[in-house]
Amino acid sequence: MKRKEIIELLHRIEEREEIEILYACEAGSRALGFANDDSNHDIRFIYKKPNVKDYLSLEEPSDMIECVGDDLDFIGWDIRKALMLHYKSDSTLRECFISSLVYIDKGIESIFSGLGGFDIDVLKNDYASIAHNRWKMYCTLEFGKEKSKKYLYVVRSILCWMLLNRDIYPPIDILELVNHDFINLDDGVRQAINDLIDFHQNNGDLSERTVFILNSFILDSLSMMKNTKTKSHKQLEDYDERFRELLLVCR
Repeated sequence: MKRKEIIELLHRIEEREEIEILYACEAGSRALGFANDDSNHDIRFIYKKPNVKDYLSLEEPSDMIECVGDDLDFIGWDIRKALMLHYKSDSTLRECFISSLVYIDKGIESIFSGLGGFDIDVLKNDYASIAHNRWKMYCTLEFGKEKSKKYLYVVRSILCWMLLNRDIYPPIDILELVNHDFINLDDGVRQAINDLIDFHQNNGDLSERTVFILNSFILDSLSMMKNTKTKSHKQLEDYDERFRELLLVCR
């Protein structure tokens, strides 16, 4: 689907939901660098409601919009929810901010400026959880074509954790991670990951030895990645104040 068509669909969502989209980008495999012909469009966006009355109600207001189709997946976060995700140093929100495929940007950076960066310890825990949970839920030692995407998400989460463990924020693209100067991968592991990407994208072959190398790398890495509860060190009051400032510009 062309960029223009996606932007038009986002404008339709604005009209139907009576919201203003402040930021919209591509997420998922297309943003992470391992999309194939079957990949859909995972669009994430941040929006605000136009009227301050929409936020002043005894009833808990909706803070998310979902529109799912055959090859399109739109998920939007209200600005209140987005601020809370930023406060929690959510890895998905950070990846949206560094996506190279942006469809709408009405100065989203200014909304979060001065609120501090994403907490490295929280991000580490986030990626550790993703890697452990995806491996446990979707992957086994019996590899198959249908599991290649699941494997890539696990591998990518491990690589992100490795950089964060050295106090370095990870890039979004998996090839940048694989070839990063501060990720010390064995040549065989690096080649196995590249083969996995090629297998997923181009329907190539993946040898049993490559699968063995991948499984060994994943299991060894998971054994080192501790999954501990980590709280944000930020001040929630700063986010409350920013939210109030945003409400003042609503009609």
